[in-house]
Amino acid sequence: MQQEQSLNFADDTPDGNPFVATFETGKHYMVHRSYIYVAPVVAVIAALFFMLINGHRPIIDLVFAIKDGEISVNPLLAIGAIVLGFIVLVAVFVALYALSWKNMSYVFDHREFSFYSGIITKRRVHVPYARVQSVNHRASIIQRLFGVCTVTVDSAGGSSNKGVRVPYLRLETAERMRAELFMRKAAVAAGAENVIAYNATADTHSAQGAQAEAERMAQQSAQKPVSPHAQAAQQAPKAEAANTLDDAVGAVGHWRGLYGGEALFGEEPVTHEYGLSNRELLLTTISHDKPLIVAFVVALTFIMTFAFALLAQDEFSKFLASFAFATIAGATIITWVFGLLTVLFSYGNFRARRRGTRIEVERGLLAREFSGIDIERVQSIEIRQSFIRRIIGYCEISLGRIDAAGEQKSGNNNSKANTKGLVIHPFVKIDRVNEILDGLAPELASRPRKSERTPLPKPALRRAVLRRCLWFNWMLWITIVVVVCWAIIAALFNTGVIVINSPDMLSKYGNFMLGSLTLIIALCIIVTVGNAVSAVFWARHSGYIWNRWYLLVHNDGLSTSTSVIPRQKLQSGNTRSNPFQRRLSLSTIQAVTAAGTRSSMARLIDVPQDAGNEYLDWLKPHR
Repeated sequence: MQQEQSLNFADDTPDGNPFVATFETGKHYMVHRSYIYVAPVVAVIAALFFMLINGHRPIIDLVFAIKDGEISVNPLLAIGAIVLGFIVLVAVFVALYALSWKNMSYVFDHREFSFYSGIITKRRVHVPYARVQSVNHRASIIQRLFGVCTVTVDSAGGSSNKGVRVPYLRLETAERMRAELFMRKAAVAAGAENVIAYNATADTHSAQGAQAEAERMAQQSAQKPVSPHAQAAQQAPKAEAANTLDDAVGAVGHWRGLYGGEALFGEEPVTHEYGLSNRELLLTTISHDKPLIVAFVVALTFIMTFAFALLAQDEFSKFLASFAFATIAGATIITWVFGLLTVLFSYGNFRARRRGTRIEVERGLLAREFSGIDIERVQSIEIRQSFIRRIIGYCEISLGRIDAAGEQKSGNNNSKANTKGLVIHPFVKIDRVNEILDGLAPELASRPRKSERTPLPKPALRRAVLRRCLWFNWMLWITIVVVVCWAIIAALFNTGVIVINSPDMLSKYGNFMLGSLTLIIALCIIVTVGNAVSAVFWARHSGYIWNRWYLLVHNDGLSTSTSVIPRQKLQSGNTRSNPFQRRLSLSTIQAVTAAGTRSSMARLIDVPQDAGNEYLDWLKPHR
């Protein structure tokens, strides 16, 4: 963990004033200059990659045309044209980003934080300090080389809220900004926003601050002090678990790049911290679903590409088809392994800690991400188990929070809020869940436990089997549609409406129909059996419980999810029942919170109707 250094400027501020600013009120601060020459490189690489992916076929045709002599090109002239085009493209991007940088700034006013941007269309986004929920930052691989990051300021507002994203700030500036925003929020709450004392020597953007920083660096260099990473290893609280990856390349996770500056934190101490053990890191990587999904998509894309290539019947297509299996298998394996490494590096140097009233999570060896949430802003506790994780007894723990979409176009992935919540442990044994939560959030210790839940009544099992194996079994309905279509086609053959004169073609067609039908029926049986097993687990192990302050809803099955929601965080709750449920005196209970840009809903089907009425009474406001 990084060395904590308290910012103490008591000699320069009025006695007894706890509100000391390191940013001057009303002053426009620019983002770091690396935005001009680093961001264009990222944009150019992305543009070239997009052009290569979408225009690979014309490029291949052009190469073969040159090879066959159909097109005559001077090699030096071609290389010169490519280099010149690349230089022009980079120059255009640099010019645009330079104009954007000149029109981009952020301001700390008395009661709100503002961010200005835009070249032609000018934009100003402001967040009142009282509405600030969290201040997070993320640094890509390239940003880490230069010691800069992108800061996101989230505010309360639910799905209509947009967070302020300030790109390319020094790490030192990002940490000061986080402390500044929470300090000014406290000042506004205390009605002391007009008595905030500004300390110029702490502001590295001011002349006094730059000189003080240079003198401090020179003094440290002369004294040859212990490095921040070594100091952290000696003085910081030891994490509960560490892994070989952290030990081998731990300095990479704390490296601050070219312009990162010193590590600066507030005065609040770390009271609890843990990392990932070797077993947890390995199982987190292997059990992650994204590498498999991406590998499957790549394999499917290659299969479709080869299928269209075979239809073309040209020499190049035949050449590709000769390597079809090896290419598909190789691309799938390479993609899967690369995905595993991506997950491994993304959870490398994972640290979750409690600092003061905030829960913080840092992770990533190459790209580094910092996320935090105040304990008062926790909307729910989510405990999830996939099918594989349930078998081996592990789960993922996350905290629901009010997140905001980034202030950018909705088509950008970064504009999506983290609707999954703040993951405080990606892979932990189920019997350590209470230990993790009690260490990070002792305020939530009065929550009910899953073992105390009330089970569902007996009719829930029969209804679950019917619901999952019949009414909502999508594979069953697909199989029925395919069987009906095949029966109609067979009838058309028998009546002579469709005639195939070639015996060889008729045999191939018959084998195709029989094989595809057999495969679909087999898949239907497997899915139906899996749904039946899941229904039995759900009916026997799902349940609910609430006490004075919390609601717990547990949905079981092949995969499980447990939601614990503080009563004061509930936005709404309701019960509903259809005619079949009313005949059996059953109902469905629902609880909605404001966690994420999409509301988070916990639901449990087929609870007794009396329990549903008690739940509605529990939802009523109490003194």
